Amino acid sequence: MSTAVTLFTPLAIILFFTMITTLRFSIAGTLKTPNPALRFLTHPAWLYPLVLEGGYTLGAFYHGALSPWPPASFTAVAQRFGLWGGVAAAEAAITVDIWLLWATATTFKVFSPPHDARMVKYYYAVNLVIGGYLMARFLHIIDMGQTGIIPG
Repeated sequence: MSTAVTLFTPLAIILFFTMITTLRFSIAGTLKTPNPALRFLTHPAWLYPLVLEGGYTLGAFYHGALSPWPPASFTAVAQRFGLWGGVAAAEAAITVDIWLLWATATTFKVFSPPHDARMVKYYYAVNLVIGGYLMARFLHIIDMGQTGIIPG
């Protein structure tokens, strides 16, 4: 496995910041902070790569090119593209997994709060159920067979 600096090195660095920003938003529910170092590390601009990363990674999960399990993604991509390619793949898998299982509900809670605060727990429950279902499909734990949902 090559550790040389490649085009995957800056990608891995950008995806690292996207991953920690996603993680912080998922836990804290906000990215606002008086701490200047934390403000740089988790600036909302680090979420812009999600536009491409999220769609690409979900498509790679769907087509079996990447696994939702980050160590499996790292191993598969590192064998072909080296260390930095593997790191970028693992970071992308972690980030998308967080969005599939938790961060989407946090986004709804922050930007579309319900009239009844008791409903927020259902945001997270639905996010976990749908995200878990999609991950099970991507890992082929749930398999629809060759025909899929719509036969023909």
